[in-house]
Amino acid sequence: MNVFEELREVALRQNAEGEFPGWLLADVLSIADDPERYGDRTHLVETLVSQIREYDPFAGAGCFGTAVGIEEIRATLRHLTLP
Repeated sequence: MNVFEELREVALRQNAEGEFPGWLLADVLSIADDPERYGDRTHLVETLVSQIREYDPFAGAGCFGTAVGIEEIRATLRHLTLP
């Protein structure tokens, strides 16, 4: 499985489990479905996979933890989609 297939799988699983927001899913899937466009940025795609895997809607609410919040994911998406 390549990193783009992994991105699709992780995003769909997290969304189905009710954690990852549906309003952001389409943006993530558009990246997963276009490896030719984003192939030179696989390091950011790998980061995105990791972030989605560790996503927690309540990230930052406590004192401790390594959960990733939505703003971190959105920042990575912005970096990926910059021309």
